[in-house]
Amino acid sequence: MTLQPASHAATEIAHILSITQQQNGFAKLSSSQRRLLLAALLASIIPVDGRIHSNELEHFSAHLKKRYQFSEDAAKQAMGLIKKNLSPEQVQQATKQLPEMLSMEDRVGLIGMLWDLALCDHELHSLEENLIYKIADQAGVPKKRVAEEQARAVRLNAVAR
Repeated sequence: MTLQPASHAATEIAHILSITQQQNGFAKLSSSQRRLLLAALLASIIPVDGRIHSNELEHFSAHLKKRYQFSEDAAKQAMGLIKKNLSPEQVQQATKQLPEMLSMEDRVGLIGMLWDLALCDHELHSLEENLIYKIADQAGVPKKRVAEEQARAVRLNAVAR
């Protein structure tokens, strides 16, 4: 699986984030824009350790298709989000939208997917761990639930070896 050009997806994310800055901006987002925002948050974990592994790309694509019903083409386009990673400010801005976008269980599920992506290469970099905890904290996910999702992802990745 290869990375796609970053331009379209990155431009759309910038547009989505500008909408969220407006009063009641979240309500103005379409469902596809909301899904792309979630994809951008997921994509942010992949290059944070300075490496992009093919199994991370495969897991990313699988999560998009299974959890967020991305088509094959939309998932390929979202691969561009990995190359054009969100800035820390953009991650924070996107994360602030999560309580409005997702129930607590869905936010916990997103954190679980971040752990899956961080651990699918069978190593955990401190920058990955820090980013996940930061996103979870900003999204209002209790540390206990974050740790439970980490333990689940560790077990799943141990079985996958």
